[in-house]
Amino acid sequence: MGKLAYLFPAFPVFHQTFVLWEVLGLKRNGVLPTIYSLRQGTAEQQPEGRDVASEVIYLPRVLSGPVVRANWRLLRADGRRYLGLYATVLAAWWADGDVVQERPATQARVTFANRFRGWFNRSPLLYLLKSLLLVPVGAYLAEELEAQGITHLHAHWATYPATVAYVAHLVSGISFSISAHAYDIYMVQRMLSAKVRAARFVVTCAKTNAAFLERVVGPDLGKKIIVSYHGVDVGRFTPAAAEIRPQGQLRLVSCGQLQRYKGMHLLIDACAELVRQGLTIECAIVGEGLERASLQRQIEGYGLEKQVRLLGARPHAEVAELVGAADVFVLASELAGRSRRRDVIANVIVEAMAAGLPVVASAIPGVEELIDEGVTGYLVPPNEVAGFAAAVRRLADHPEERRRFGIAARRRILQDFDSQKNIRALVELLGGGSVELSPPRAAAVGSNC
Repeated sequence: MGKLAYLFPAFPVFHQTFVLWEVLGLKRNGVLPTIYSLRQGTAEQQPEGRDVASEVIYLPRVLSGPVVRANWRLLRADGRRYLGLYATVLAAWWADGDVVQERPATQARVTFANRFRGWFNRSPLLYLLKSLLLVPVGAYLAEELEAQGITHLHAHWATYPATVAYVAHLVSGISFSISAHAYDIYMVQRMLSAKVRAARFVVTCAKTNAAFLERVVGPDLGKKIIVSYHGVDVGRFTPAAAEIRPQGQLRLVSCGQLQRYKGMHLLIDACAELVRQGLTIECAIVGEGLERASLQRQIEGYGLEKQVRLLGARPHAEVAELVGAADVFVLASELAGRSRRRDVIANVIVEAMAAGLPVVASAIPGVEELIDEGVTGYLVPPNEVAGFAAAVRRLADHPEERRRFGIAARRRILQDFDSQKNIRALVELLGGGSVELSPPRAAAVGSNC
């Protein structure tokens, strides 16, 4: 029996808790993957991330000695086959064009940084160049996997990690699979058909993702695509015992990177409108990012320093406490930013629903399959500040509706998003080949959220 390896673009990363919990959940279920990463993780870590950081093997850069020597050995052994790797990547890139989004992005205020980031992420030629530069890394990884006796590689994100996994497969024949998330399939679709065709399977975290991927790769390859929702630790995120606040008072919470597509600027606009209407609110925004200074200026411009607070990044356990103390969770995601980064099913919404909170969120694909309008929360058209203010106001004026929505939200998560159930399904997928499963062992914390 062989062994399993995981490949990440960067690991562990503070705000990407869902993949950290996946790794920890696999360990609890007897799957002990060797973890590779293309880049270093973030300096700041969740406490659980610090525990696994020492296990990560960071792949050397393309011009490093180990990569150059591995590629030289492959070139000397079979020069035609080695050069064919570049031709194969080019052909895979050429075969797929980019699918135009049905609903265009809307952004009223776009910074130069966002415009540049959008061009950098969307450019097909840059994508090809970066993919070709990763061929030597894939060749090196193939040699490394064979030396370690690894027989299956699972790559998180369908962009560059999947490219490296694809090249390693071409060199060694080692099977691989892919986890596709959001921006990695919506920004640039080049090479997706070749990767899906070569992969043993592809998992993705929403039905809308699966439908989009099938549109790109066709119905035959679409049979390889499996929907596997990110779960939540339903023991960490639980309904609070606190009493429902009276009519006209509300404590809001939102969580996410402070990037344009997360819509925190829209939430602040909505809070200003609610205060103007005389509602007593407190709004905590958890997260860090490039938009922080702009958001703080927006808060000060409205005079909302007492009502709206930017709390910065917080450990996951503290996020659970903040969510548990709130009445409503709000996420005003834009459909897509100029960078084509977008939400699908934001894990923070799942966590809030597990904690028994009603949700007000943008009506975007993915979120629409999670939130049942008028049952677990309200869906508002993206970028409609008045709509967000109206939905929050209704929940403020109807405490019993908040209670009813919260109960239904928790029930929805227990049905389809319990991490313990979802991680076991992933274990079955990964173990479907020749992957060695060790006896399950206890773990202190973690879930696949």
